[in-house]
Amino acid sequence: MSVPFRCMPSCGYCCTISPVTVFPHEVIILSKLAEELDVKDLNFKPGYVVTDIKNGVRVALSYLMQLNSRGGMCPFLNPEDKTCKVHSLYKPLTCRSFPYLPRVIRYIIDPELRLVDFNVEFVVSTLCPVIKNNYTQDELEAMISNVRIAIKVMPREVAAAEEAIKVRKLYADALTTLWRAGYIELRGSEGNNTNWPIVNAFEYIRQFIPHITLDKFVPNISQVIKRANL
Repeated sequence: MSVPFRCMPSCGYCCTISPVTVFPHEVIILSKLAEELDVKDLNFKPGYVVTDIKNGVRVALSYLMQLNSRGGMCPFLNPEDKTCKVHSLYKPLTCRSFPYLPRVIRYIIDPELRLVDFNVEFVVSTLCPVIKNNYTQDELEAMISNVRIAIKVMPREVAAAEEAIKVRKLYADALTTLWRAGYIELRGSEGNNTNWPIVNAFEYIRQFIPHITLDKFVPNISQVIKRANL
């Protein structure tokens, strides 16, 4: 296997190729940081949505942070030196795991069991110049098929991807608990009613379980947001 993965200094290419998938609580964190850092053009669009037919809402389990209109890049990317303005504050899990990313995320919304679950398949993105220029197809396939090999090559990125799985499970388990307790009644895309409002899953869950705070998902994030205001 080739040398361990390292980002190229002052690259920033991954911050320009597509909208960034973020979790519902990350929308809140990034919005707060953008306000403190005076970052403009921050815009999120709902990603994967489930429907709560009992309460007449659509619940967004992910969002897409859009590239800005001033140059087609992440709004947190500094265009002068290609650095990330939130790198030392809070970097989204997708950014931290790149180029080790989900290829497929399949959600399971089971009305009979009242269960929310999911499975994830990963890929190593060849959109990354370092990956494209330094790793063979055989090496990429080895990393995709064997997570132990991937960990040896890109330990931080795989760790971030595994953290994202834990976060996704927190959402799935919370919704399952609410469903089985009778507070909500979920359906997948087949129950989608486009006339119903879309709500942020983190904020929606907190209506029923208020002790689930941002710090539950990101320890000490409240202190990080305060530090951004210094």
